[in-house]
Amino acid sequence: MSPLPPLAATGIGSVPFTDPDGAAASVLEHLPEVPFWPQMVRLGFPEEMVAQAARGLPGLKVDLESRTVAVDPDIPREEALARLYEEVWAGDLAPFALEPGEASGFFALLRAAPSKSAIQVLKGQLSGPVTFAGMVKDLEGKPILFDHELTQAVCQGLARKAVWQAQKFWDLGKDAVIFFDEPYLTGFGSAYLPISKREVMDILTQTLDAVRQSGPVTLGVHCCGNTDWSLLLEAPLDILSFDSYGYFDSLRLYEKALQGFFARGGWLAWGLVPTGEDLQGESADSLWERFQGQAQQLAVPGMATKEILSRSLLTPACGMGYLSPEAATRVLALLAELSGKARRWLASL
Repeated sequence: MSPLPPLAATGIGSVPFTDPDGAAASVLEHLPEVPFWPQMVRLGFPEEMVAQAARGLPGLKVDLESRTVAVDPDIPREEALARLYEEVWAGDLAPFALEPGEASGFFALLRAAPSKSAIQVLKGQLSGPVTFAGMVKDLEGKPILFDHELTQAVCQGLARKAVWQAQKFWDLGKDAVIFFDEPYLTGFGSAYLPISKREVMDILTQTLDAVRQSGPVTLGVHCCGNTDWSLLLEAPLDILSFDSYGYFDSLRLYEKALQGFFARGGWLAWGLVPTGEDLQGESADSLWERFQGQAQQLAVPGMATKEILSRSLLTPACGMGYLSPEAATRVLALLAELSGKARRWLASL
């Protein structure tokens, strides 16, 4: 895992802005230590999470009219799978590249970052394998998550797409942090996600391990709701990104898994600033008081508050794509202010 600045602020992904260069400039202004590339979801369906991740994965079709990603009946399955694994084994990243028309904020950040020599780390993101396979449908309308062969291919393809992002950051001389976004895990244990904990762990582990084979990248998983947190705390990830504003109390119940996570060197990315209606009723002071209380509650045997803060990042609770541009800018400013307060607190301990 690459060294990260403790209590630095970063983002999750989606933003409500429509000017990619302006969005990247705003990110760099407010979150200069670990800037993320803004997902410009208001520019159209290709910029949305699942569509954005589909290029290079075997036998899929992005339908702009119906706004869906599904198995393409016109592409022979075995040929598509064989091509994917040939590209993976050859180490060819080109088929897994993001394109400007589907990730304009990524390229805007790449253009802007070289002028900021102080930046050490860049953060990227991508649909997680469980969420992607859960949302993409097969020819019978069922999620490909229940097709073991296709899901394995998704793991390998998404890993290559993550490596492609990381390679672009490495080319700029920056360390790479990549988050896999897994909102689908909020349905774990329900009829919406009827697969076992072992299956989820295997899918995540395959993907994360495949990324790590290509170089020193820091890997996180973001889940924006409640889930069985032991799934993620026991997975081989470096950073658990969670909505601490809404779901801190549920995470705190997993004390033994948290102890194991911290013992392995794990970090938490605290989703401190709400990205829904609650934002209107909050200030920097109220959010700061909330964070202080939560961090102190999370202290466990062998892990003092100071150590927890030393392995923490600050983020919005989730993506900002559904906020107004003004509200999203306020979220970025709040994060910058909270990061400064947290740094001063850490220095005093």
